[in-house]
Amino acid sequence: MRGCQFINEKYLDITKILPERLTSGKKILWKEINEEKIEIFVDKNSARGGNAKPIKIKKFIPINTLLFEGLGLWFGDGLKLQGGVNRVFGFANTSIELMKYFLKFSEKCLGIKSNEFKVALTVPPKLQDKIEEIENYVSSELKIPRENFSKTRVLERTNKPVVNVKISSRLLGLVINLLYEKLKKEVLFLSQESCAAMLRGIIASEGNVKFAYQSNRLGEITMAGKEKVKREFIRELLINLGILPDRDKEIEGQECVLITGLSNFKLMAQWRLCELQPEKNERFEKGIKNFQKVESRKGELRLKILQLLAKKEKTCYQLADILDRSPSTILRCGLKILAKQRYVERGELVKRIRIWKITKNGLEILQLPPTTALEILRKVP
Repeated sequence: MRGCQFINEKYLDITKILPERLTSGKKILWKEINEEKIEIFVDKNSARGGNAKPIKIKKFIPINTLLFEGLGLWFGDGLKLQGGVNRVFGFANTSIELMKYFLKFSEKCLGIKSNEFKVALTVPPKLQDKIEEIENYVSSELKIPRENFSKTRVLERTNKPVVNVKISSRLLGLVINLLYEKLKKEVLFLSQESCAAMLRGIIASEGNVKFAYQSNRLGEITMAGKEKVKREFIRELLINLGILPDRDKEIEGQECVLITGLSNFKLMAQWRLCELQPEKNERFEKGIKNFQKVESRKGELRLKILQLLAKKEKTCYQLADILDRSPSTILRCGLKILAKQRYVERGELVKRIRIWKITKNGLEILQLPPTTALEILRKVP
């Protein structure tokens, strides 16, 4: 973590990233409450206008897996904006287990206890007669007193109760965003485990595990992202783990990052990317077990062949042995197609077995980002 002035070993000093003033001109101050927490407030006389409510938060934020998983949840289903401004910190979801995990992150990493949050519930019409029962259940599970609940709404377009926990605070909204941006810029991509933790939170809140058509086999995993910048960030996290996403879905209202292919799913299993949400994880594990054979996405086999030939010339049989495919598949679906595009070429015969080698064009393909190279190789007829 060299170059991170605001980080000491595995902690981030929140006071080091605070700006001097709010956009309103109010000067930001802080004072210690105890060894662990500080109070952040504004100088009432430093500028005209209303004063932001003080907040209490940990001074030293632990840099750990829980922090990035929690920020992943917040990135996905987090509450951030109020009136177009970062004035809220919270989370909304239908899963009570995810709500509990978000509150655990808030307390363990930020020092914000569950009873500091306000709760808003939304239920479908079919459950409007059970509102009091649902409120009592949520209060008990999340350890948030009933007096913190606003009036529960009944909404037609919901199928399950939606729990919304939030703290309305300009200062807290500012601090969480500063924390996220600093970690994203300076820390997150230094560690694959940090990227995996962030993705676990994002998939738990925004992911969708789908089976192939009329099958129990895993077909695709999507992560919703209406804004392109959001999808690009998710793609960067995946690529950092060696997972190569497909081209994004960009149909209006269905925008998402798309992942297919057994090789990708195996890496997702290795990094436990679906485990935060029990229902999604159960579906993922069931779907991946139902692959009957090794399958490659279109273009993936060709990319692997180029990568291997870039290291050393090989025969079709050597490639087949390494890639666990039949020699005929390597030849028919890989080498012959790549040769037509002048990405590989035939070398000399050794004991009547043809050697294959990569060309300059093939090496240039490997210089491209993996997802771009894969996209080009998919289009090869």
